[in-house]
Amino acid sequence: MRKRWKAISLVLVISLMSAALMACSGNNKDKTASPSSSSSSSSSSAPESSAPAKEDPLVVNMLLIGATEIPQENNPMRQWLLENKNIDLRLTMSNGEVADQMNMMLAGGDVPDVVRYVTNEVSNSILNKWGDAGLIVPLDEWLEKYPNLLKFSDKSYNESVYANKKDGKMYVLPVNFANHPDVIKKVVGFFIKEDWLKQVGMEVPKTPDELFNVLMAFKEKIADVDGKPIIPATFDHLGRQSFMYTWTQNWYNLSEDHKELYWWFNHPQIEEYMVFMNKLYNNGLLDREFLTQQPDQYQAKLSSGRVGFTFNTHGPMDIANGVLKTGDANNRYVPSAPIRIEGLPMPIHGAANYNGFEGIAISKKFAENGRNLERFMEFLNWNATDEGAFLLQNGVEGEYYVKNAEGLFEPKPEVKAELDKGDASFEMSTGLKAYNLLKFNVVPAVTVEPGTEEFKLAQTAWTEGLAIDDNLFNPAGTGPEWDKHWGNLWPEIDKWQAKAVFAKTEDEARKITKEMLEHFKKIGAPEVTEEKLRLIDEYLKK
Repeated sequence: MRKRWKAISLVLVISLMSAALMACSGNNKDKTASPSSSSSSSSSSAPESSAPAKEDPLVVNMLLIGATEIPQENNPMRQWLLENKNIDLRLTMSNGEVADQMNMMLAGGDVPDVVRYVTNEVSNSILNKWGDAGLIVPLDEWLEKYPNLLKFSDKSYNESVYANKKDGKMYVLPVNFANHPDVIKKVVGFFIKEDWLKQVGMEVPKTPDELFNVLMAFKEKIADVDGKPIIPATFDHLGRQSFMYTWTQNWYNLSEDHKELYWWFNHPQIEEYMVFMNKLYNNGLLDREFLTQQPDQYQAKLSSGRVGFTFNTHGPMDIANGVLKTGDANNRYVPSAPIRIEGLPMPIHGAANYNGFEGIAISKKFAENGRNLERFMEFLNWNATDEGAFLLQNGVEGEYYVKNAEGLFEPKPEVKAELDKGDASFEMSTGLKAYNLLKFNVVPAVTVEPGTEEFKLAQTAWTEGLAIDDNLFNPAGTGPEWDKHWGNLWPEIDKWQAKAVFAKTEDEARKITKEMLEHFKKIGAPEVTEEKLRLIDEYLKK
């Protein structure tokens, strides 16, 4: 991109001279704009052929709270926006504790032109205190005028999570809906050794019985790897807990009438999980170190290719596949379907929601010049289009990204080489992504998706294990009983799991599990459960 400072300066000089001669009125300088207000006014004495004076660039000082990097000051994307959108976005960052930074601004009674902050229950509450103090402006009218800004949002979610509890107004524009059902990436699930599955001539297992049969076939038909015995199945802590969801559905289970609540560690169905794991162990199908292995030991087993079946995020599996495929492209783990029991709900291994991970607020001082607010909202509305999001994310077509034979954009070879370095230096020098203020994705995707082939396969294989988060459970919060008991409840499950899974018989495993459930009743599970149900009831009444 070329810098055209001389041309811009000349235009500005001509614009200022024209404005002085025309003596136009109605600039809205002392009035906050609303979507219904006029964006310009004409003088009755001006000749019909006179062209309106070009406005000065809209200067926006934007603070990113919680950010760790911002682009270099004079980067190509900032220059493009100045030349093509007449907006000068000046980004600064504050990487301290979000709540502390926001409280300091509340106490000082002053906030920058525009602020983007990391959203959570605490920061949203402080943001609404900014609204109560008159430091920022409500955005309801603008969000109504530009519905595209909330296309990944949900009205009821916004009202319960973001809206001011005193006046019901939205002082924030939630952005970056990375967990929205339309854009979420499936990053966690089961993996199975593809070449082993082909060797035993079996399909991907989808039920516990099918899984048992596949693992037994692995044990009987797959040879040792590098002189070491194979491991039909192994899990780390994430895998153990997530596999348990086959029986308990999730880490909590709230009834539809909000009257009954179980946690994964005291759910009645956990007994069947213990019995199945005991069956795997006693048949030599379960890694004997699955409860005690350290992360590096677990990763080493995956990368050795000795494991047949596991549950994990795509990151560790990408590492393992990278090692395995160097010698043989068919030697890899592929995503496997969720394991489900007929008659029980589909287990939840990933959750979509309507949460905006960050939010944008606009200061009252900035909005006092009505055109400031109007022009900035127009820019955000352009950002919300596929055209705007793509350009801000990837740059002008042909400069960094070009279309391939399939019609999808992919980075030029030299750009890909920079991106493959794994750091953000390329984005910081070019300004790519930084001015996509909404952090919107282009849906459907028009760029080649990053990630390994296995990660792309997961987007289909793991879809069934994805659900939309309950809009009620998390916002209801926790209380003193949670604080008192939760830290004691969580670690207990592995102690009892070791006893049950390593039991000599199924009957012994069932007996141990029943003792475990009685134990949880004595160490705080009922108190935590009752408190959470009460908080949910109170939240519903609000």
